[in-house]
Amino acid sequence: MKLFFGILLFSISISSSFGQCTGNEPTINLGNDTILCFGQTIGLSVPAGYDFYQWSNGSTSTGINVTQPGTYWVLGGNIGTNQLILNGNFEGGTTAASNNFTTAYVPGTGGVWGLLSNPGQYAISSSPSNVHNNFASCGDHTTGTGNMLIVNGATAANTNVWSQTAPVVPNQNYIFSFWAMNVADPNVAQLQLRINNVPISAVVPTSITPCIWNQITGVWNSGSATSANLSIFNQATAAGGNDFAIDDIFFADNCVNRDTIQVTMEVVTAYAGADKIFCPGDTDTVFATTNNPNNTLTWNSSGVPGNFMIPDTAGIYTVTAVSPAGCTFSDDILISLKDMNWTIADIVAYPSGCGLTNGVALTNIDTLDPNQPDPLPFNYQWSGPGAVGPTIATTPNIANLSPGWYYLTTTSDGCSLSDSVEIITTNGPVAAMNATSTNGYAPLDVTFQNQSQSSTSYTWIFDTLSTQTTINTDSIDLTFNTPGVYQIMLIASNGNCADTSYLTITVLPPPIIPIPPIDSLLTVGPIPNVISPNADLINDYFTFTVTGAESFSIEILNRWGNLMYSSTDPDTFGWSDTQVPDGVYFYKMTATGYQGEQRKAHGFFHIVR
Repeated sequence: MKLFFGILLFSISISSSFGQCTGNEPTINLGNDTILCFGQTIGLSVPAGYDFYQWSNGSTSTGINVTQPGTYWVLGGNIGTNQLILNGNFEGGTTAASNNFTTAYVPGTGGVWGLLSNPGQYAISSSPSNVHNNFASCGDHTTGTGNMLIVNGATAANTNVWSQTAPVVPNQNYIFSFWAMNVADPNVAQLQLRINNVPISAVVPTSITPCIWNQITGVWNSGSATSANLSIFNQATAAGGNDFAIDDIFFADNCVNRDTIQVTMEVVTAYAGADKIFCPGDTDTVFATTNNPNNTLTWNSSGVPGNFMIPDTAGIYTVTAVSPAGCTFSDDILISLKDMNWTIADIVAYPSGCGLTNGVALTNIDTLDPNQPDPLPFNYQWSGPGAVGPTIATTPNIANLSPGWYYLTTTSDGCSLSDSVEIITTNGPVAAMNATSTNGYAPLDVTFQNQSQSSTSYTWIFDTLSTQTTINTDSIDLTFNTPGVYQIMLIASNGNCADTSYLTITVLPPPIIPIPPIDSLLTVGPIPNVISPNADLINDYFTFTVTGAESFSIEILNRWGNLMYSSTDPDTFGWSDTQVPDGVYFYKMTATGYQGEQRKAHGFFHIVR
């Protein structure tokens, strides 16, 4: 008989070799325990030269690829030639006795579907279709034309399909196997090998596809036993399906070698930090982290190991973490350079002592490119006097400053610039002005009079309307055509000294001349409070006279708020209903005249018959 060995499913002890090995077999050695990096694949392999191989993951090849941590083992086995099964290919006849086995199934008794119409029955034949009309037409495993054991599975679990007893030598390894296939329904059988009623294999289903032969195998050490009761059990209980065939049952001594390797997963992480946006001229340090302090971090921008770097240009920077075992992981950070369309042009200082009690500093911001978007609102922070002075203001311009250096940090959209100014002591001008009127209706004519002293030049700033610079104190006439509140500033200068005077002009909207009222043409006649709708043409309708109405509406409701009647015609409206009961009814009326005058009325009336 030709032997076939495929997927092996069994459990053995952890010793490195078993049974009747001669010592000339290939060495099974998976090497030392190793570390698997996350996302990596490790190949494990053993040399050829054994009749069969069994890996812990079910593979039967000489090698596997490992992607997960765990304990992996491999068996390499050689099979002896002493086949101890009698008629394992069922060529002895068509009965159990003629093939030297016993079974809990009974021979087929026939029925509407053929010989194996009922669960719990078996037959020996060259094709499943010979014994059941719905079974597939399949050849046996060995030659394609020989016999096989065909079973209509029982509905009871743990049913013995086939059993035979063979003599064994104590303390020797044996291999027990058979081939099985599904013959009909996808609801397949669940088969298991036992020796002396002890399972030596897992419960294995047949293939869902009919006519596909698969091998089920177990390895067993005889220990002190001198005989082995070999059994194949079916654990499936389905009445529909659960139909299968077995063939080429094999039991013989064997040699098995084994090795085990422990694979440990190492996970390496690296975090370059959140993406950052830098402002022009900024320098900042980016720090990376990793999950193990023994890992080495390296930035691609420098190539020097370290957990930090200082980016000098915009772009993507990568940090790589390397573990002591050589596992790696990389992460990126995006460094962007923000456009900054503004600068501090200068700070104008007006010294203390120029006719003032203390000095003034005015901030001047310039837009760099008028074609670019305007900067976002600014935040200002002044400190001083002195480089380590406290914060003294958060406005662009400050006053009442004693002599000394003052420092300004201006921020817009996360970007900052700094500048400084010195307030010095000197004598200077006094700014003063007056106006013929500080409030009135638009258009408002105002004459501004310059009353400054000790000044040689003057700058008038009329809010957003205009700016004028002069060297004399002549009055200036200005007309305010638009209502609003206007801030007027006069800067009086003399050399490096200056003083400022302020004035507020309030322009009111032109007054509205009232239009005398017009006599109303809208009239609403008396509204009845009792009607008697009995079709006698006397007081049958709820109606009244409305004249001069451009629009009109009336609604009549019963005491529960249900709408009984409505109209928008002031000339023809009227309600009469002989079917409604006597009682109280309510009305709501709105009328609007041609001049916009309005009349509203609501109340109740009685129906009395």
